Amino acid sequence: MVVKSRGLIHPTGVAHAGTTVREAFAECVSRRVLGIPFLDNEDEIIGRVSVRHILKATCIPDHMVHGAHLLGNLIEGLRIPDEMIRTIFAMPVDEFVIPAPAIIDSGAPLVKILAIMEQKNTPYVFVVDDGTYRGIITRMFCVEAMLKVPDV
Repeated sequence: MVVKSRGLIHPTGVAHAGTTVREAFAECVSRRVLGIPFLDNEDEIIGRVSVRHILKATCIPDHMVHGAHLLGNLIEGLRIPDEMIRTIFAMPVDEFVIPAPAIIDSGAPLVKILAIMEQKNTPYVFVVDDGTYRGIITRMFCVEAMLKVPDV
């Protein structure tokens, strides 16, 4: 069984300048993906909006990341306050855009998809054909397709 990207593509919405974090996160949650493309005024993908990147930049101080293994389970005083969440959700995603996203075309074979994910250190790639965004492929979508290969 040869797995091609066409069967792995899941359509998503996109982010533009001014899209809020809430809007981007809502799209990611509704599509069960960890990021969406960020498009310029000409609808060209120029970056990606990553849930992980935004959470790391806004919710987790670097010293907590470095000392995560020292944190106990009883750190209620260190919760993320509701007002902070509302503030983060109102922010535009523009300042969190990661440039140079991983992009493939819909004819890419599975091995190329996985190799590009590794090369770009990302759990997903965007699919673009003739300048048109088609959707996203994640590692989990790849594994799901691989699980369909029958046992011998």
